[in-house]
Amino acid sequence: MITFVSSYIKRAIIKQAILHANPYVKDPCGSYSIFIFTVGFVLQSMSSLEMENEIGRKKFSGHVVVVPYSTLGHTNPMLQFAKNLASKGLLVSFVSLHYDHTRIEKAREYLNRLSLAVPGLVRLEWIPDEIPPEVPIDRHINDFLFYHMHHTMTGHGLESLLLRFNASANPVSCVVYDSFLPWVPKIAAKLSVPHAFFWTQSASVFSLYHHFKTVEKWHGEGNFPESFNVPCLGEFNIRDLPSKFHRVGGALDFFGDLDYVTDASWVLINSFDELEHRVLDYLSRLVRAPILTVGPSIPSAFLEGGNPEDKQVGEGSEPWEVPEFISKWLDSKPPLSVIYVSFGSITSISPNQIREIAEGLERSQQSFLWVIRPPKGHQDLNPLLPPGFLERIQERGLMVEWCVQLEVLSHPSMGVFMSHCGWNSTLDALSSGVPMLTLEIWTDQPPNAKCVADVWKIGRRMKKGEDGVVGMQEIERCVRSGMEGGEEFAELRKNSLRWKEAAARAMRPGGSSDANLSRFTRELAAIAA
Repeated sequence: MITFVSSYIKRAIIKQAILHANPYVKDPCGSYSIFIFTVGFVLQSMSSLEMENEIGRKKFSGHVVVVPYSTLGHTNPMLQFAKNLASKGLLVSFVSLHYDHTRIEKAREYLNRLSLAVPGLVRLEWIPDEIPPEVPIDRHINDFLFYHMHHTMTGHGLESLLLRFNASANPVSCVVYDSFLPWVPKIAAKLSVPHAFFWTQSASVFSLYHHFKTVEKWHGEGNFPESFNVPCLGEFNIRDLPSKFHRVGGALDFFGDLDYVTDASWVLINSFDELEHRVLDYLSRLVRAPILTVGPSIPSAFLEGGNPEDKQVGEGSEPWEVPEFISKWLDSKPPLSVIYVSFGSITSISPNQIREIAEGLERSQQSFLWVIRPPKGHQDLNPLLPPGFLERIQERGLMVEWCVQLEVLSHPSMGVFMSHCGWNSTLDALSSGVPMLTLEIWTDQPPNAKCVADVWKIGRRMKKGEDGVVGMQEIERCVRSGMEGGEEFAELRKNSLRWKEAAARAMRPGGSSDANLSRFTRELAAIAA
């Protein structure tokens, strides 16, 4: 009887939703998308009825809407940020785009369970992505998606959602948006809702873009000098700049994103004060809004003194765990004896580079764990590896398509991390105290690698050939240097351990990032009062 009534109610609500489609939804894909959007919200609300009842009964000290750019490298740190805000007593609505919602939704059960231990609450919502159904979206970077988010996305679904929230017992105190979503602050301003600009990369990279936009006034044309000085960062050359600078007009979208900093009430950066204090001091004199570091935005179980239950950011209903066969393999290795090789969730390396890495690792005679998936356009990895490679390395090498990176980096056997130097991976290495070998590919990875080697001094940049590929001899040499000891890597390891402690200290109660989160929470509470 209960099932029948529930089904009847659902059908009735859906019928009304279809008859009275939300006027704010103007999806270019037409009425079908409106139907999916409306029905999706109804079914989501029905499945989250207990949470909604709790929210309706309780008055939170503030309500923050967090809107990430929907790729793992942006979603994960912003979801961890949402969890950190909830621990301060806030209601946080984490809003994903429809194409990414299925993945995010897998975290609901885990987030609900974690919320039982904190005074606040994280709830998951979604809005239409306005992407035509014929456009393929997968884990690889999609040029259409980037263009769409910067130039054609209207965000009417977000406007509708904010209006719904504002009519509830917990109206919106602030919208925190990913810097890659310039349509979000326009909607927040239209509704007179304060907004915060969330920068998922380093403060140093933010400073680079800001410098070339406001000081150099670069317009996307002309050649760069061989080298140049950047305030608080020192000497840079063209290979140290984000890849967007390497083509005419490439950085202009990012420059446009920075325009919205002027109107933001806060600038939030996934970093910590001690790591980038000189750059942060410099930026604070140039940017009107207060700049608050809120990182490293990683599960606190991986920071010394953190919550042991907080071991997961996103997918799945249970805390992340390294598959048992990987754990057993790592446990069988001596301390500091394994090199971990991973190039992130979306960075694609060329078949030629894959072969050179394989040859270099084999020649190094060191134990390694290599996380790799077939690059775009390839279904199988084996043809890209040297003949007989897997058979020859099976005693000391392990190749997998996925693992829990922070769990692996925290293992005592871990000696060196060969990485693309994406910002999340760089923070993982810093927070785990593991020195790095860098093989940067694109976007913010080159300046991150520059800082890893020359500023924070926790790693070595591997040298590329004229074809942009790091050869097997260079890989062998760097791996041997990192794993066989020596004065250089002893110093790099010492620096890495120092930054590990600094990262944990920043997120502990009273630490710099924790204090910034508390300040943000107090200022939101004043708005909500």
